[in-house]
Amino acid sequence: PSAFRQFEATDQTHNRDLALRAVVFGGEALDAPSVRRWTNRHGCTTPRLINMYGITETTVHVTTNEIDEHQLNNSATRIGRALPDLRLRITDQHGSPAPIGVIGELCISGAGLARGYDARPALTAERFVPDHLGRTPGARLYRSGDLARWTADGELEYLGRADAQVKIRGYRIELGEIEAQLAQVGLREAVVLPHQEANGRTDLVAYLVPEPGTAPPTTSELRDTLAGHLPDYMIPRNFVHLDALPLTSQGKLDRRSLPAPTTERPALETEFTPPLPGTEEALATIWADILGVDR
Repeated sequence: PSAFRQFEATDQTHNRDLALRAVVFGGEALDAPSVRRWTNRHGCTTPRLINMYGITETTVHVTTNEIDEHQLNNSATRIGRALPDLRLRITDQHGSPAPIGVIGELCISGAGLARGYDARPALTAERFVPDHLGRTPGARLYRSGDLARWTADGELEYLGRADAQVKIRGYRIELGEIEAQLAQVGLREAVVLPHQEANGRTDLVAYLVPEPGTAPPTTSELRDTLAGHLPDYMIPRNFVHLDALPLTSQGKLDRRSLPAPTTERPALETEFTPPLPGTEEALATIWADILGVDR
């Protein structure tokens, strides 16, 4: 997907005919906006667009899914069905199968599964666990650490990494779910991260890259859109607009290079009114200290 975004931008600039039969995505989670920009020009069938989910421990691909227009309108990334030599299971925190539509950890078993990690028995035991529901004696199940859920038609939707789940003020939050909703509001890219303020308070920050040549959505528009799909505690406190997301030399997101948000109150499209001297000013100072903002 990172390489495709660059390829898509070049194709948009040159607007040329392509002699491609298929584009196969792998290695990263696929973002709908870049694909939608492509399909607006080329459609979904010429060339075919195929998303393959895979991990090294299953040598290498696990699922395959051919993308159509309907999927691009959904917030989650559909990764399709298992390859013939593998079996998939979505498990809850106790290792039991999760019902359709319920988020859980994606686990894989079957002939493509690796034997384990070289000279790392503890890690092997942690990730390659016994498959108690398997039909083969001694079968093992690989815990991928990825979150997914079954759809009603028997396919999988990818929802990000389990270790990307954060806990803020007692609430468990899936960052990928917020990013998926932001991708629906006309942004080129969106990344959400937790950020700890100087006073120890942790809040969510959204880093946004607008579509070229378009004005970025206002903070109020972003909040209103997210409020229609997410609970209050999953709405970022800060929205940082960037020209482009920083990338590593491998073309993946460089999270360490993202700028820290300012301590200014997020823009609200209303003029700031300073507090009156006396009690109002004293109360405003107390709240500014608690919330970790300048005013």
